Amino acid sequence: MTRRPLGGAARNADLGLLHETFFICAVTTILCIRTDLWLTHYPQLGGHGLHIAHLLYGGALMLLALAFLLTLLGRRVRWVGAVIGGIGFGFFIDELGKFVTADNNYFFRPAAGLIYLIFISLFLASRAYQRRRGLNEDERVRNAFELIAEASVGPWQAGSRAHALALLDEVDHDHPLREPLLRMAAGIDATPDPKPPFWTRAAEATRRRYQAATQRRSFGPIVITVFVVWALVSLVAVFALVLPVGFQEGAARGGFGSDEISHLNFLNWASLASSTASAVLVFVGLVRLVRGDRAAAYTWLTRALLVSIFVTRVFSFVESQFGAVFGLGIDILLLISVQAMARQEARHDFQRT
Repeated sequence: MTRRPLGGAARNADLGLLHETFFICAVTTILCIRTDLWLTHYPQLGGHGLHIAHLLYGGALMLLALAFLLTLLGRRVRWVGAVIGGIGFGFFIDELGKFVTADNNYFFRPAAGLIYLIFISLFLASRAYQRRRGLNEDERVRNAFELIAEASVGPWQAGSRAHALALLDEVDHDHPLREPLLRMAAGIDATPDPKPPFWTRAAEATRRRYQAATQRRSFGPIVITVFVVWALVSLVAVFALVLPVGFQEGAARGGFGSDEISHLNFLNWASLASSTASAVLVFVGLVRLVRGDRAAAYTWLTRALLVSIFVTRVFSFVESQFGAVFGLGIDILLLISVQAMARQEARHDFQRT
């Protein structure tokens, strides 16, 4: 028996998807709140000296999520808790500026960067926990048991049955619960899985189209061209916004200010250093690509994007607030594209060997 965390608590086989659902709901909530407040000129709910801050809605939603998780059983409850809890956390953390300033300043400039850092830290912690080790035998048995238990609340779906059998298939034959659970699963009739909701079908269709696009011969050159443009634009933009290169006072984009070199602060230097590092990594990747070492080239390009996502964008959020989300979106799209190209190259190398 391997030691389990929290005095014997078993990990959920769906913890990765549950964490991602929580993060997506939280980030989407923040972006929706900020967009709505911007469009409505930041209204306040209340009056006569009262202001109902939306962190209260966040607290209420997180309490509701906890109530579901502490009161009800079942895997579906966890998904509901992840969605409601994520939305509540988004409402809550959006008001971070009020928590860290003496004057309760919602518009505290570093707040966006701090929020981004919090999500980055949570994401990295989640991935590290998932990668530390796979599920042990007891955890596979526990998850299979919960999947089989779904039959007690309604028709047992074929997908749940297949998932349970796959988990039990990885359990040692000598485990005392393996055979009883297999017999139980075999004795329960399973119904076909229902038709997925439209958003799931739309996401799957988009994924298929994207995978088909990655197979085209023009995909690689297009991504590389975009990479070159991305590196140049990112580098030029940062230099133009923190240094007085070719810009008159006030000519920089809103939210930024050009500084004399002698007046550069840590944020300016950090933005310059991280953007330069990304550009250098892109250059190394392109050199490897020209030399024909495509696998190494994709590794270097991935490193450039990771530096941008985990370092440069932190300072971008501080400088330009939530306007930096557009640059982050481009980074993530490029990262997905490069990883797809790397997987395709790995398949080709395997076929050649």
